[in-house]
Amino acid sequence: MRRLLLSIASPAFLLAACVPTPGPRAPAGAPGVPPFPDARFALYLDPEALRQDLPTLPLPAAEAVRERLPGFPLLFAFLGTAPSEGYGVRLGKAVREGGALKVEVRTWGPAGPQGKVRYTYPLDLRPLTDLPPFPFELVFHTPEGRVLHRERVRPPVATSGRAEEVGDPYGVVARWEEVYRDGPYLGRNLVRLHEEAFAVFYTPEGEGSRFYLDLPPWLLRGQETPLCALTDRPPEDLARKARGSLLGQVLTLKEVFVPLNQRHGLVERPLPPDRVPERAYVACLYGAEAPRLEALGPLVLDLYPARLVRREPQSVEVLRAEAGPTELVFQVRLHPLPLGDVPLDLYTLDPPRLPGGERVVAFPYHGFDRDPTQPRYALSLHEGPGGFFLWILQPEVHTFTLFARLTLCQKAEGKALSPLNPPPGATCPSLPLVQASYTHRGLLGPGAPLALRLQFRSPEGWRSEPFVVTVP
Repeated sequence: MRRLLLSIASPAFLLAACVPTPGPRAPAGAPGVPPFPDARFALYLDPEALRQDLPTLPLPAAEAVRERLPGFPLLFAFLGTAPSEGYGVRLGKAVREGGALKVEVRTWGPAGPQGKVRYTYPLDLRPLTDLPPFPFELVFHTPEGRVLHRERVRPPVATSGRAEEVGDPYGVVARWEEVYRDGPYLGRNLVRLHEEAFAVFYTPEGEGSRFYLDLPPWLLRGQETPLCALTDRPPEDLARKARGSLLGQVLTLKEVFVPLNQRHGLVERPLPPDRVPERAYVACLYGAEAPRLEALGPLVLDLYPARLVRREPQSVEVLRAEAGPTELVFQVRLHPLPLGDVPLDLYTLDPPRLPGGERVVAFPYHGFDRDPTQPRYALSLHEGPGGFFLWILQPEVHTFTLFARLTLCQKAEGKALSPLNPPPGATCPSLPLVQASYTHRGLLGPGAPLALRLQFRSPEGWRSEPFVVTVP
């Protein structure tokens, strides 16, 4: 029965109960409301940027966006999954201030309690024509000035073109150029240092270390994503010595070639953790078009300052844990970047007991009315060695968004309970995962609000520190 209940949470089964609500007008005097945990505020520069992001939205919200695309660049505001009608969001004026773009956002909610649960997905979108020069800061804020979202906007890198155009020509603080002769040919190296900075993680592995990070969307170009490696060589040294055939001997960290995010293939030799410096550069390599027949194609290296951060192997870092009215939302980071599928379980520690004797626990899953196939990974609830798990499938990143709902376990005792793998004799229904009328308050009744202590665990050894979520 558990497998059947999980399988009916399909888009066709759930869409009829949910209403996307794009761009309504605010009722006079309607109170402003904070965004829900799955809210989204963004600027999409082109259709490809939107296409990559749409799978992260609830299905009705994504469909509403597809039906009314007005053009690009596109401002987008999504209030999040609301538990009833009467909620809304509206994009206001967009003002350029220096090197920033500030967008006013009006939100509102129902004037009084709503008795009927009916999920809605309030959103608004509109094209924008006057952008500041790249890169620039984008700020969404309320009429009162409270910041809802802040990000740095930059266009995707160019993978072809002349040396001055290829790669990332934005936010450059210094550059070095070297022209050299290789036999009958002239070559040229261009090295650019950027103000953009990264955090790169590493974990001990055998005698060496594994290095990884989630590349930002503007660096991801599918099959044309550039090779990026770590280096502590001075930029002027790279400009003088970089050659295509000798790159692995020049683009090095402590004299070791360290490509980032390598799943297969061996690093030249191990770099022990105690030799890893605190600072380095992320170097991304591009080949440019040769200007004439007697010249080699220029090499372009974009350098980004990097802070190298050590993490323990198989640790689960909980970056965010929030409770909305209908779901718990988690953003977790696995260390290191997984090489294969990862089974995760979510345990409720010291689970609260309701007056009827039931234990309140959190049931992890891919989210109500959401596509389990996300950009660069997929989620699935299915059986594996040792029980049922929420599987992270084919991950190409190490940061993931997960969801959970509450359920009530009967005849369950213990200091740590998993509804996916309850103790013998206990029952933990999965029905809340597919209910289009579910709210935490509706399940808990007078037992709400309450605090839950949670912990992610895996039979493969992945584990988070315990953390607390307060359920409204």
